[in-house]
Amino acid sequence: MAQLLDELGSKGFAIDEGVSSFVVSRLPEKELPLYIRILAGFGATIASFFFVGFLWLVGLIDLSNEESLILVGILFVAGAIALQRATGHKYTVKRSFFIQSSFASMCIGKTLFVFGLQQLMNTGWGATVGLLVITCVTYPVYRMSIDRFLSSFGVLLSILINLSLDHDVRGVWELVFNGFFFAQFICAAVLVTHGKIKREYIPLSYAFILSLCMSVLLSASGIRFGFFAETALKHPFIINMVLTGGLIALFAWVAGGFNKLKSQPLALASIGTVILGSITAPGILLAIGLMVLGYAKHETILSITGVLLMPLFLSIYYYNLDVSLLQKSLVLVGSGIILLAGRVYLKRKGWDNGGASCAQNS
Repeated sequence: MAQLLDELGSKGFAIDEGVSSFVVSRLPEKELPLYIRILAGFGATIASFFFVGFLWLVGLIDLSNEESLILVGILFVAGAIALQRATGHKYTVKRSFFIQSSFASMCIGKTLFVFGLQQLMNTGWGATVGLLVITCVTYPVYRMSIDRFLSSFGVLLSILINLSLDHDVRGVWELVFNGFFFAQFICAAVLVTHGKIKREYIPLSYAFILSLCMSVLLSASGIRFGFFAETALKHPFIINMVLTGGLIALFAWVAGGFNKLKSQPLALASIGTVILGSITAPGILLAIGLMVLGYAKHETILSITGVLLMPLFLSIYYYNLDVSLLQKSLVLVGSGIILLAGRVYLKRKGWDNGGASCAQNS
């Protein structure tokens, strides 16, 4: 990066020391590849599960004693932080062992703390409170992206599940869910598009995105099973409106400002999005938004997530028993026509081979 900045300076670009420091400070830390971190997450989860079982079998912890569970959980969390700080910076076998042990210890500590607080409060919301407290405490000091992501997502998923199971909100379920969805959407939008968000909050942004997907899967797409049977949205048009507006705003952000929406391609894309939002399911809009966002930010994981969710949401919508076959057919055919029309338009203009000519013409 330093070499690149020097080269830009030699080409006449104004690169002062403040700009250089800002760019270097935003460089991502060197971490293991994503699949290795996922495997480490699975390994730590399995290890923590068996270790908690061992502690219970030998009588070192009492699952019925809430105070001791909370105290032991805090000790494990403190031990995880200490282990991480002792790892060093060189990629050695010792460092890998310490990192894995640290993450396993963190999983054990958080599990015991949350379980103890949930028992102490004697309500499902106790788990949410416990996750929120322990996440807020550890997020700034425990610098492991997989833990930050899982903890943040756990908080959001816990809120969603508790809202679904809480009988006190059943009468106003749609209002509560729409408010929760909108709050998540705003947070995710700020985190993924704002230029001055620190890299420490990238795991949090992914947690919000995954939570949005889970929210749509659980309710807006009409899933009905077990105790979630009453949580399916009967009127998902509000979610559609939020996602439609967000997709148009995403077009503007990618293009460089809302004034760019006046250009012919983006104006037609916005009109197509409005039509699509008025006839299709929320999940389809969300999948398209993830693909556009991943392409714009060059983050393959977002694009792949959108691609994988598209057939999933289409299947869920098709097998929704609350929608007639005629309505399903009209929605799916109409959505396909809109997307194909956009494809034909791009090909006619010669913009289907890359973004350079599109940017030049618009």
